[in-house]
Amino acid sequence: MFTKTNLAIIGYGYMGGIYKKACLELYDQKNIETYYKYDFPGMVKGFRLKAVVDIKFSESWFSEEDEIWFFNNIDQMLRQLDLSINTAVISTPIRTHFDIAKKLISNNISLLIEKPVCETAKEVKELIALSKKYQVRIMPGHVERYNPVTLDAAEAVKYRMYGKVVNYNFLRASSKPERVSDSLIIDKLIHDLDLVQCIFGKYKIADIKINKVQGEIMECTVFTTHKKGYQGEIVSSWLSLEKTRKVIINFERGSMDGDLIEKKIEVNRYMELSKQISGYRNNQIKDQLVDFIAFKNKLIKTLVNMKDALQAAYSIDEINRKIENEI
Repeated sequence: MFTKTNLAIIGYGYMGGIYKKACLELYDQKNIETYYKYDFPGMVKGFRLKAVVDIKFSESWFSEEDEIWFFNNIDQMLRQLDLSINTAVISTPIRTHFDIAKKLISNNISLLIEKPVCETAKEVKELIALSKKYQVRIMPGHVERYNPVTLDAAEAVKYRMYGKVVNYNFLRASSKPERVSDSLIIDKLIHDLDLVQCIFGKYKIADIKINKVQGEIMECTVFTTHKKGYQGEIVSSWLSLEKTRKVIINFERGSMDGDLIEKKIEVNRYMELSKQISGYRNNQIKDQLVDFIAFKNKLIKTLVNMKDALQAAYSIDEINRKIENEI
C-alpha cells in the first residue's frame, strides 16, 4: 500500500526547473523507463508536485495549468496545511542546505538534497541524527550514481571482469558556469569523489595539487590510494572550453574508457579487439527521483545513501584542510 507523496521543490533555479519537469513527466507517466523494479504505476498514483518555493517570487500564487502553488518562502508553504507536504527536494545554493533541511525535517518532511548535502561533515551528521529523531527519510542527490557508465564500471570492478584494477583516472572539465557561486571543490570535485567511493570503495587522499586564477581555485587534482594496492587520479577543472566527463580504468586484462556525457564505454580486452558499449540514454534526475519516492515509501534501498554523502563530506573537509595548510 503506497502512502501519498506530496512534494515541494525548494529553490527554483537551474536544477529546480529540471526537477519540476521530471515530476510532471513522472505523474503523467511520460517518457517512463521500463527497468523500474517496483510497482511504479501504483506508486506514482499517489505522487504530486504540490509546491515550488523560491525567494525570487514576489508573491504567492496558484498555477491552474500545473496545479502547483508557488511561494516566496518555506513558512508560507508550511502554513498552507491543505497541501500536506511530506517530501521535498532541496535545490538551493549549498550554503543554505543545512538550515533549510533542519526546518523541513522538524516538520516531518522527507528530503532529497542536491549534492553536496551540506558544506561540512559535521552538518551532514547532524541532519542524519535529526532524520532519525523525526523518523523521516533523507537521501543525497548524487546524480552520477545513476549514470549507466558508473553502474557498468562498478560491476566490472566488483566482479573482476577484466582482472584486478591497476589504476584509474577521472576527468571533469568545463568552463565555470555563470550560475555557480560555490567553489570548484564543493560544486564539481564532489561528483568524482563520490564515484570513486561507489566504484572502488574506501580510499585515502595521498596528495592534492591546485591551480588558482586570480585567487580562485580553477583546477584541482586529487591523488588517491586503496588498500588493494592500486592508485587513482581525479582532475576537476574550470579551465577548459570543452565539457568533458570521463573515467578510465586500467585492469590486469584490459581497460575501460567511459564517457559520462555520451554514456558510452569503450572496452579493450586482452588479446581481443576493442568494442564500444552504448549505454542507455536515461534521465538520471528522473531515475533518482523515482528512487527517492520509493525510498520514502520504504520499498527499496537506493543507489546512494546518507552514509555515502557523509563519506564524501569527510573527503571535502580533508581536501579543504590540506589546501588551507598549504596556503
